[in-house]
Amino acid sequence: MKLKILYRYILGQILKTFFVILAGIVVFIFISNLIDEAAQLQAYKPSLILVMGYFLLKTPFLAAEAAPFAILLSTLFVFSQFNRFNELNAMKSAGIDFYSIVKPVLLLALGFSIGIIVINETLISRACEKATYIKEVLIEKKGPAGEIRSDLAKLSSGGKVFYIRLFDSLLGTMKGACVLTLDKDFNLTERIDAREGIWQKDRWVLSNVYVRTYKGGIEQSSLHQDKYEVFTKDTPSDFVVHKRSPEDTLTINIFRLHKLIDFLKESGFNYNEELTNFHLKIAFPFASFILALLGVSLPFLFPTTRSIVNVALGFVITIVVAFFYMGFVTIGLSLGKVAVMPPVLAAWMANIVFAALGFLILSRIKK
Repeated sequence: MKLKILYRYILGQILKTFFVILAGIVVFIFISNLIDEAAQLQAYKPSLILVMGYFLLKTPFLAAEAAPFAILLSTLFVFSQFNRFNELNAMKSAGIDFYSIVKPVLLLALGFSIGIIVINETLISRACEKATYIKEVLIEKKGPAGEIRSDLAKLSSGGKVFYIRLFDSLLGTMKGACVLTLDKDFNLTERIDAREGIWQKDRWVLSNVYVRTYKGGIEQSSLHQDKYEVFTKDTPSDFVVHKRSPEDTLTINIFRLHKLIDFLKESGFNYNEELTNFHLKIAFPFASFILALLGVSLPFLFPTTRSIVNVALGFVITIVVAFFYMGFVTIGLSLGKVAVMPPVLAAWMANIVFAALGFLILSRIKK
């Protein structure tokens, strides 16, 4: 009963501080993004409602990104305050050891980590898709899926690469198509040039076609056909999906990202970057738990009873930790992309380093 009351008190202090800090970080990033993108968006003269809708839909993603560092700063602040008012000494005097005190905080952070993963794959991915739609279609007036696209390039299954002069995903038609087939060493083995094509169930039916085969970079044969069928797993709607930048990958649903990786693997193309980003989508949310380890430990390395010093020290530590943590994430992504390090290890590198540091500090603190 005594521990339950204590846990409610500790968690209450942590949660209250966490939401205040999280709101502050999100507002700061929100304003920063608004300033950065305002000039670009203003060129399209969008309405205020569209602009605010775009930025508000990005807010859940900003909150998920900021959560680990809000956890760190809130635990640093609360435990520093516990030190300042000798509340930790009172807890120890009551026979409660240090690890029992920090247990609810770490369980809360672990719960946040799991919750962020779930929210990432539901609320955040959908919100970011809507934000992208508002920016690209409603503001920048780019054609959405289902409209005509020109000069389209698409990686397809079986090592095929489509180059299409004019493509209509809604009707499932293409004009001025060139289909290249590459082997595993990226050598050209076949080239198909067609005046037009139409999608029928599970294949592209091309008309007025020239089929050329190659070996060692030298053309072996050339054949003209009125009709030619190209079987592929990609439907017309798949041809309008564009590859996101690495920074946007965290907003993509993990199942869609896995589908992309499988597609690249089947086609014989490099997928190290996508696979590293896939593992990062799982690894990054656990930063909340890992940084909480530091948050409950570091105040005991810098004990002080001065409130202003506690706040300043906590803020400086958070900035330094955030800088180095994101630095390790960036380095890991680069190493994973060029296959210097296995993608799973590259994505988890920052977590491994900071978890080791957190447990090391935690183990050195006297009970």
